[in-house]
Amino acid sequence: MKYSLNHGWSFARGRIEDAKEDVLKRAEIVEIPHCVDIYSPQYISEKSYQGDYTYQLRFDCKSDLPVKTLRFNGAMLQFDCFLNGVNLGHFISGYLPVDIDVSKAIRPKNNLLTVYLDGREDPDIPPFGKVVDYLTFAGIYREVELLCRPKAHIKDAFVEAKANGQVSIKLALSEEAEVHIKVLDGDQIVYEGKETSFCIPKVHSWSIEDPHLYEFVFTCEEDEVRKSIGFRDIAWRKEGFFLNGKRIPLIGLNRHQTYPYFGPAAPKSLQYEDADILKASGINVVRTSHYPQSEHFLDRCDQIGLLVLDEIPGWQFIGTSKKWRQNCRDFTRRMIVKERNHACLVAYGLRIDESADDDELYSSLQKIREELDPGRASLGVRNFKDSHCLEQIYGYNDFSGDSLAHGADPSKQLKGGEGKPLLITENNGHMFPTKSFDATDRRLEHALRHAKTLSDILSDTGYCGGIAWCAFDYNTHKDFGSGDHICHHGVFDIFRNPKYAAAFYKSQGEEPFLEVASLVQPGDFNEALMPKIYCFTNADYVELHKGEDYIGKFYPAKDEFPSLPHPPVIVDDIIGATFNEKGITEKDGKKIVEAFNYCAQNGFNRLKLGHKVTLVRLMAKYKMDFSHVYATYAKYIQSWGEGSLLWRFIAYKDGKKVGEVHRGPSTEFHYELKSERDTLIHGDTYDCLRLSLVKKDQYGTILPYASDPIRIETEGPIEVYGPNLVSLYGGATSVYIRSKETKAPKEAIVRIEGHDGALEYRLLVRPQ
Repeated sequence: MKYSLNHGWSFARGRIEDAKEDVLKRAEIVEIPHCVDIYSPQYISEKSYQGDYTYQLRFDCKSDLPVKTLRFNGAMLQFDCFLNGVNLGHFISGYLPVDIDVSKAIRPKNNLLTVYLDGREDPDIPPFGKVVDYLTFAGIYREVELLCRPKAHIKDAFVEAKANGQVSIKLALSEEAEVHIKVLDGDQIVYEGKETSFCIPKVHSWSIEDPHLYEFVFTCEEDEVRKSIGFRDIAWRKEGFFLNGKRIPLIGLNRHQTYPYFGPAAPKSLQYEDADILKASGINVVRTSHYPQSEHFLDRCDQIGLLVLDEIPGWQFIGTSKKWRQNCRDFTRRMIVKERNHACLVAYGLRIDESADDDELYSSLQKIREELDPGRASLGVRNFKDSHCLEQIYGYNDFSGDSLAHGADPSKQLKGGEGKPLLITENNGHMFPTKSFDATDRRLEHALRHAKTLSDILSDTGYCGGIAWCAFDYNTHKDFGSGDHICHHGVFDIFRNPKYAAAFYKSQGEEPFLEVASLVQPGDFNEALMPKIYCFTNADYVELHKGEDYIGKFYPAKDEFPSLPHPPVIVDDIIGATFNEKGITEKDGKKIVEAFNYCAQNGFNRLKLGHKVTLVRLMAKYKMDFSHVYATYAKYIQSWGEGSLLWRFIAYKDGKKVGEVHRGPSTEFHYELKSERDTLIHGDTYDCLRLSLVKKDQYGTILPYASDPIRIETEGPIEVYGPNLVSLYGGATSVYIRSKETKAPKEAIVRIEGHDGALEYRLLVRPQ
């Protein structure tokens, strides 16, 4: 039996010694998951949360089962625990669960649980010891539970399920007892018995496209454990990654678990949403850099078919102390036990990210894997090419892409991984940090660098694929980021709103998609030019219309990005079929159009010699002076005054229109407020949803330079998870709303107001 202990905690800053025996005074009432403060997204000091904190909870125990265990799923970083004045010990959590036997200290009524949390960076605990490129916000940031079980109970159940239906189960019991096993496919029982090795005929396998899960139910006396299991075969070979015998090029992003305002203290619903965002972005794998992440996130990856590479805590630094190295081994063991039943998990990251070789430490981690889960491969991530590789997969962080001309180095250069599967585990990132409010040309180049790198990786059969750095912008230490303590490396910003790079990845999927990576406004570019327009789409072609005029068709740039599933469509002609000058032949007209388009993209002062010769010859042929030429150029290129027309980009797939985007001068403005959900369920924890707030013009274009102040008000059993006054950030932001206790379903309202209007979002809050 499991009871949640997440509501009604008392919280105070500092270590309040009296609290182990008595009720906390002058305390704040908080809910779990909890971060010790609400922060501004920018300029967070890592020192602000490195201190002592006291948490306290009064609770009753409704069960008379003899074995009682407190489970802290995540508390940063370490803590002392007292129950009814009894010292239960000192525990290191960080990114992993802690189980505490409280059988002797607990009582039926009025238990007093006190937790003294130490959020300081400890040099004896990974990832600490040197500098770390991410923040580790203090708090009890994952759920707390009380497990009540009989004396004979199931401590752990590890299920290996193959695509042919073969099942092998390893059970860990508190004492010798009989365990009954039942396997459900939906409501249908497909196996029932006591054997730990059996085969299910005609099994429905788990895949990226069809992530089918079975439920395994283990019963021992009054104890019941349930596991969601997928049947699949994984193989890593030097020829690539194979799922159920099919080679799958891996296209992925790295994920940090932090959010704006509240760090990692996100409940199940937000963890699910992050997985959904990544799956919808067109990728097929995520790496949980650089630490184990929430079970909710992994559960959702199981459910939606998003592959996962996990990783032990750490970043570059390897400690030499006995304590540090023992903690690293302990974290490895705990991570594998926590995550080994996930169908989505395809390899363990058992090397400190970008660390030096340490054969003694890393061989010991391999022994732990061989003991606990020998059938699943391990991955080692480094940033040099001649590393020792004790793992089964050679992971390499390739930051050689320093321009649009080069994305990734050839796989044959990775001498340390010779004969092993090779995977690029990071790329781009700090090479070209990009904010959501940067100028269009920088945001576009950011996306094109990702496109070039992925194309290079997919064209090299020596790679299993590539995982870019990274999914979401994230808070970091003072040593890193853009001075604002944010690493703007994400293809989404910290609020989960997409940059152009996210549009590129989404275009690699099969769901019809079109994004025009430009405002199509000359004033947005140097010299009021009109550079080539890039369309990220999976359509067959894109038509361009200007006003009522048809310009032409444009096709994917397979010559520039030969290995992408869906190369960008490049619009390099904004005159096309509209050119019609009396007396000029069609052949000469095409030459003039080519020269004019080049001028529009690069300027008259940068005309190529060939274009100059052509124009001079044609000027002589048609008796035109330069003013005539420029007036003709302005007639077709000018985009202000009478030339301010609507640009329409229309995408076609298999002859059918699948998308349309409009661009034009922004003259009317409005806000859009939306979420994937309209119901909050207040249950074992508070529930939370993200409202995406975007400012757009009359054509639906996001306005990336908007920074309007926005006031937020709520009505009903909800509250803002963060500040009530925010500013747009790159023309958008996210408003996080969380539930409050309610005895019956109630309507709630979120109201936002800014310079260009006010909106309401209505939702329902109900108890579980």
